[in-house]
Amino acid sequence: MLALVGLLIPGGVVAAAGPPVLPVADWSPLLSNLNGPVLTPGTGGSITFRVTNPLSSELVAENVSLQVYGFNPTDGGAPQALPSVGAPVLGTGGQSYTVAPPVLPSNTSWNWSVPVSVPSTAPTGDYAVRFQLTFTMTNVSYRLASRGFFSDSEWAAATSYPNGTPTINASLLGVSGVVPETSILVHGASTPWALYAVLGVGLGLVAVGAYWWTRSETKSRSGTRRSSPPQSAPTAFGRSRSRDGD
Repeated sequence: MLALVGLLIPGGVVAAAGPPVLPVADWSPLLSNLNGPVLTPGTGGSITFRVTNPLSSELVAENVSLQVYGFNPTDGGAPQALPSVGAPVLGTGGQSYTVAPPVLPSNTSWNWSVPVSVPSTAPTGDYAVRFQLTFTMTNVSYRLASRGFFSDSEWAAATSYPNGTPTINASLLGVSGVVPETSILVHGASTPWALYAVLGVGLGLVAVGAYWWTRSETKSRSGTRRSSPPQSAPTAFGRSRSRDGD
């Protein structure tokens, strides 16, 4: 059953054509347990996540797509595009990876691990990883995406309402819902590992915050909340990127 989420659109703004919008309460379990590794140049690890079907019908033709899309250096520089050489590699090669989960009946889950390798030439810093989830349910296609797929202006337009309505306008973003993203933290061998481990955990929690704040404090299926959330959401780097479209 679809809820009427994101139908309150700011005056003069037309919602982008897109897939049906799911209830906000269902966004969270669909993609969860995201964990990004803390690595040194020349080593490898994995990104793990879980796909869960909280809906009443089975999910088919699912695809989970990951992409390393941004870089925040440890020298204190601002978030930026990926370095020309040395960016972490997902799977067998490249900064993009797609996996197809099996058919998921209602109330079932599926866990997956994506191999990550860090070239020896990798600059140290935090590499943001955005997620996209697509599937079909009862012959209808759905698409959910993380904050990193939207520019600052797109996000602002979809989260700023004249009456303070506390919800993301997923319809205006052209998606069925919003999912979290994570990051890969690369540190130098001389840097205290424990310090970066703590930082990596913190970054993961911040990334998940991009999604968690959209959940209702009530159990309303329409996504209503008792208090207004912030009008921006963090990426794997924090609350904003250095430029639109990153």
